Amino acid sequence: MILKYILVVVGVMGGVVAANGQPFVPGNTYYGRDNYIEYFAGNAPLIISVPHGGYLEPTGMPDRNCTDCSYVRDAYTQELSRLIKDKFYDRTGCYPHMIVNLIHRKKLDMNRELIAATDSNAALDDYWYDYHEFVDSAKSTVFNNYAKGLFIDMHGHGHVKQRIELGYLVSKTTLSLADSLINLPTYTNFTSIRNLALDNLSALSHVSLLRGSSSMGTYLATRGFPSVPSSADPFPLAADEYFNGGYNTVRHGSNSSGKIDAIQFELYSAIRFDSVERVKFADSMVSVLIKYLDTHYFTNYAATPCITTAVDEVEDNGQGVRLYPNPAKEWISMQTDREITYCRIVSSRGQVMRGYAVANVSEPLWVADFPHGLYLVQLYDNQGKIYSVRLLKD
Repeated sequence: MILKYILVVVGVMGGVVAANGQPFVPGNTYYGRDNYIEYFAGNAPLIISVPHGGYLEPTGMPDRNCTDCSYVRDAYTQELSRLIKDKFYDRTGCYPHMIVNLIHRKKLDMNRELIAATDSNAALDDYWYDYHEFVDSAKSTVFNNYAKGLFIDMHGHGHVKQRIELGYLVSKTTLSLADSLINLPTYTNFTSIRNLALDNLSALSHVSLLRGSSSMGTYLATRGFPSVPSSADPFPLAADEYFNGGYNTVRHGSNSSGKIDAIQFELYSAIRFDSVERVKFADSMVSVLIKYLDTHYFTNYAATPCITTAVDEVEDNGQGVRLYPNPAKEWISMQTDREITYCRIVSSRGQVMRGYAVANVSEPLWVADFPHGLYLVQLYDNQGKIYSVRLLKD
């Protein structure tokens, strides 16, 4: 096999780089080996995964033939996900990360562990690793820029009930339990949104995030797309078919650790097969995602939706103003010939953390009490001009 691309994941604070040693550039597309896996680099705290939407059937790649394997492509999930990506950018000016498996599912299944995904064909291992390393890279970038974020795995189902099935690694039996039981650590410690259940802006409980008034399902249902779980449809009935999350939701969610939550989206056929309905759903989905991030993750997210590039060891804004060290633990210093008179530090949520009158640019600024995350340092000169530099607090 010819190696066309090597993905390199450096330490979390060091950033993620491509084969040429340069950081992934938001808005650019990168490919894995043999151009079978596509990664669209983003700068928003959102990762879209499309594991079963591929069309390619390479002649030299045998069909999978394994016990209990699924081979059907999730029709139009790739097209719908691309619409969501584009419309998210149109609305916010920010790019979600997106990873797409371009190979047909009957050849390679990216929502299974390695052996089942490849049907034990070691020649396919590299493509599987490409997919999940691209996801890991996106997660690292989101964590570096935002300290937390959301991963959504896009699928399609053919079940009788036409509704969106949202998977949080919570079974339909568990969803049928009383709220007080679902909020017990027995369940919250293993949900794919564990980090969000432990730390969200409104201190909502686990069950409220699953099916409350501001849950993903309720937001979608309110816009005309019935969903389970939601306030209107809190749990599947015993006889209902229901997908509660697969390998990707387990691997890339916060159920075991980490700050990136995961939700599996199983989309019914009516919103996938019709091109007009795909556009309608994509518009609504973007509105829901922005509202979800704004409500649960980042105060005033809609006003400050994205981070454009990664933080360097010494950040230079291109206008003769530098901050160092960056990332910082306790103090930051600036290096500039500008006559800076005032400094304001703003969090990625839009919260003004501190303002300093600057008498001497050589005097360091104290940031040890700031939470880990990305900040915007706004420096004002004596003419009122603003110079903005990003700071990562370690």
